[in-house]
Amino acid sequence: MDGATHAVISPLDTWLADAAALARFRRQHLGWRPALFAPRDRAWRGLAPDFDEARRLAASGVPFQIVADRRYDRSGDRTRLRRALAAGATVYLPQVHQVLPRLMRLMVALRASLLGPFRAETSFLFLVQGRGRAGMGLHHDGNVDSFWLQLAGRRTVTLGPRARPGTSRDLDDRRARPGGRRWWTGDLTPGTLFYLPPYTPHTVVCHGRSLALSLTWGAPRRRRSLRQQPIVSGLTEWDVVSGRAVPRPRRHPRRLWTQVPAVSGPLDGARQEFPLWTPDGVLWLPAAAEPLGRALATMPSLTRAEARAPSGALDRLLAHGILGDEDLPLRILPDEPKALDGWRFA
Repeated sequence: MDGATHAVISPLDTWLADAAALARFRRQHLGWRPALFAPRDRAWRGLAPDFDEARRLAASGVPFQIVADRRYDRSGDRTRLRRALAAGATVYLPQVHQVLPRLMRLMVALRASLLGPFRAETSFLFLVQGRGRAGMGLHHDGNVDSFWLQLAGRRTVTLGPRARPGTSRDLDDRRARPGGRRWWTGDLTPGTLFYLPPYTPHTVVCHGRSLALSLTWGAPRRRRSLRQQPIVSGLTEWDVVSGRAVPRPRRHPRRLWTQVPAVSGPLDGARQEFPLWTPDGVLWLPAAAEPLGRALATMPSLTRAEARAPSGALDRLLAHGILGDEDLPLRILPDEPKALDGWRFA
């Protein structure tokens, strides 16, 4: 979409155009039925590095793992990376959202629009020089909701009927019945967003070079453990590490980007203000700015004209770093690479 002509753009607009599309997805798919969405625009191209840059990212010291024929190498040994890719193994970077702020923004939008707070969120960036084999074999991921985004190349996915809870995650490949009753096989092409419900058996085969993202949400935590946690604390989580932006985005004279998650609360009638919750705390804004506050939940970009609100609300949002005149960085060069969560990811 052209940022100069569209006022408010959510990270999900590329695949789910409006509230009606989101409601339809929740009603028809969420939790039980796969869904495949073709891109409506090219905005997804700026979400993550290309294949060569992703390979350099893996070689730069961030955590990665290798899998081929169900055998895992979790050492993160950079000397094995080139040989693994050349052999057609699957290389993946766990919790890669910590160094890819635009990916974290998409996760916030999915959380706010569809999945809710207090669920374990994980991300994986997959790199494969495909040789027509399935590195992980037939398996299911357990009780998680997954969203896959194909960034480059093509993958063939085969899905089976839902497994029962408690079923071993690694399944016998002979159980797969591509083209059979209750089985589906199809291709994921660049820009495609694919939803995979919990306990869905699947196998993936890459043809040539492939780059893809997988985002997963675990089951909601038990209510008892949430009694002392306000919902906003879960909706405003921002799991991006400190570091240097690579490259530094350019400033824009007419457009603004939401820089951190922001969730508006109920209006305080006595003071005629409402709270806007962020990872750093709460900011009170005048009642007239409520429409703007509600719009920020999915971390959209918007025109300066759309962001204008009375009583200096926009100035306060800019001053507190909630809105900014440059996009989020494509990548963060972390200050402490060894502290990334992916090193502890089993």
